[in-house]
Amino acid sequence: MNPLKIFEIIYISIMANINFLNLTIYPHRSLSKRGFRILMLIIMVLCLSGGFIFWMLGAWPVFGFFGLDIILIYLAFKINYRSGEVYEHISLASKKFKISRGFPSGKLQVWELDPHWAKVELIKDKNQSQLFIKSENKVVSIGSFLNSFAKENLEKKINESIQRYRKTYSV
Repeated sequence: MNPLKIFEIIYISIMANINFLNLTIYPHRSLSKRGFRILMLIIMVLCLSGGFIFWMLGAWPVFGFFGLDIILIYLAFKINYRSGEVYEHISLASKKFKISRGFPSGKLQVWELDPHWAKVELIKDKNQSQLFIKSENKVVSIGSFLNSFAKENLEKKINESIQRYRKTYSV
């Protein structure tokens, strides 16, 4: 076999394995699981002690409503935590720009874009910003759960990766 052909095969296999970008982003959760337990303990103590006072005063049905408050607050936090399990995975490797969005239900959305045509666009408003990746006829919104500062950093990181990709695969 021709030595140049072997070199070409090795070069192609190396280029196919270069990973220019590999990010997974999650929504920020300011309350940890430990903090949640402490908060629920405080709420339980307050509600149950308040309910116990009303029970001692003869208004025993109020005790049940305080218990209902505890249950509803717990459920609201659990629903909120579940929505925080959304994630987005962004990868740029071997001529594929792939964006995956995973939902708590297990559903997975996947977009594959052409990295040569990819363009990152950050639209800033007064209160919030939006980050899009456009490629040919596809537009994908990413990082909707991130704050404006994090979106700006993400935009820079993706743009740098696209530039490195284009330098490597320039024709």
